[in-house]
Amino acid sequence: MNASSGNDENELEPTGGKWICQITAGGAVIGVLGNILVCFVILRVKFLHNMTNYLLVNLAVADLLMCLLIFFFDLTSGGNCALYHIAPTSSGARQLFCRLLVSGYFIWVTSCASGYNLCVVTLERYYAIVHPLQYARKLTATRMKILIALIWIISFLFSIPLVFNTQPSDDPDHTCSEIDYPHRVLSLLIGVFTFLVMYLLPITLTSLAYYKMQIALKRQVKALNLQHARAAAYDLVIARQRLVSMLTIVLGALVILWTPSYVGLLLCLRPTKNGYFLYCGSKGFKYFKAIADLLFYLNSVINPIIYAFKYKKFRQGFKFAWCRHN
Repeated sequence: MNASSGNDENELEPTGGKWICQITAGGAVIGVLGNILVCFVILRVKFLHNMTNYLLVNLAVADLLMCLLIFFFDLTSGGNCALYHIAPTSSGARQLFCRLLVSGYFIWVTSCASGYNLCVVTLERYYAIVHPLQYARKLTATRMKILIALIWIISFLFSIPLVFNTQPSDDPDHTCSEIDYPHRVLSLLIGVFTFLVMYLLPITLTSLAYYKMQIALKRQVKALNLQHARAAAYDLVIARQRLVSMLTIVLGALVILWTPSYVGLLLCLRPTKNGYFLYCGSKGFKYFKAIADLLFYLNSVINPIIYAFKYKKFRQGFKFAWCRHN
């Protein structure tokens, strides 16, 4: 993530290499196509029209926007992978360009929305499994729509600190530069805030919910065994177990792919402005950041692949949509 970048790739951008650029470009294209496919299949196939899948569509929209931002910004106007650089001329355009685009603000917004959308999917499954009697009363369609809207609003608000990290440069050779803070500890505080609210909080809440769901599902299976329940009851519990297992894999992928980038952010939010730690401006850290950013981007690509292999109903829906189209 280019949380603090400008248009001078030698000064502000992480070192990567052509292979990172190629993987980023290929991943962005795959991510766009994959997330569009998820939206198309779920919205087109009627037996996939339920609360859980509608929430997965919202998650796919966040990932789709992330992939589009990666492709059209990182690969066309900023960073080592850029085919050309955009340099606005008017003062207002330069302010917007540096503070909203070069700072990575919109990428942070979509990543935050992705993390908290996964929380909402988990919340819906949590009530369906752990508190089924309260499900219909608490998780109405209207409330879920309001919650989704709040997630996007919160994502925009939580990302605001990044707006104050980059500004138009006074140097005519550079379009943007990092803002000088009165004390470098402010950079660390912004990094800690971002780490807590965009990474640690959604992951912790989601993990606790999955843990409780797994316990509840085990209890349900045990109760069905004691009651010698019918096969239909077992099928329902097994279907729930499979869905929770798939969502757990989605969470696991998010943790693995996000962690390096957020750790780098926490320690070195602004590496070219005398980062809080001495190694923040080193060449080794630039290589680490390039790889960490790549992994971060790939999280928005991998979810459709997980659905294809681990979500049986999605595979059935895809086959139905394909056969119907042909």
